[in-house]
Amino acid sequence: MVLLSASAQAIEEAISKCALCEYIDKPFVKHHVYHKWLPREVKVLAIGESPPPSKKESFFYNLRLFDRLRLSMRTILEFEGSGDDLLRTLRKRGVFITAAVKCRPLDRKRVADMCKACTHILEKEIALLRPSRVIAMGNTASQALSIVLKLAERYPVRQLYKTASGNLEVAFTPHPNYIFRFRRDLAKKVKSYLLE
Repeated sequence: MVLLSASAQAIEEAISKCALCEYIDKPFVKHHVYHKWLPREVKVLAIGESPPPSKKESFFYNLRLFDRLRLSMRTILEFEGSGDDLLRTLRKRGVFITAAVKCRPLDRKRVADMCKACTHILEKEIALLRPSRVIAMGNTASQALSIVLKLAERYPVRQLYKTASGNLEVAFTPHPNYIFRFRRDLAKKVKSYLLE
């Protein structure tokens, strides 16, 4: 494994040390996400909601198991390669997929409270990675990003909505799993925003 950059190390350490919530595990640490998949330069920080709740092992970066988010992202990005290839391509393009909630929740009911408790880590992640573009994918991500950026309103996640916060390009969109199931008409717009 490559050595962690100081920024990646600080984020991983913040996740490791956080004990604000009751949780099952810490998949971003467990699967060495910041070691393996963090681009050298993060151009786009895409924020999902949380690792799948309950005692599951599925997770976007756990390539040993099926993951719905990874399937949805492959569909949205029109990507035909393996999960490994998808993650390598995202890393090469400067796109990093993170989550508003870093730890695996015991159940779905706890996600909203965990999201509020976890905003300090997302704030640190944005400050250290310094992306030029951030996209909140889903309601939980929208809530977290609105808190971190101190936005006056929480933007709707029914369409792809673009705005700015200082020099940071910001977008809000439905969760990729929702786009996969119900709003494939948004897929090309989301793909363009992530990869352009």
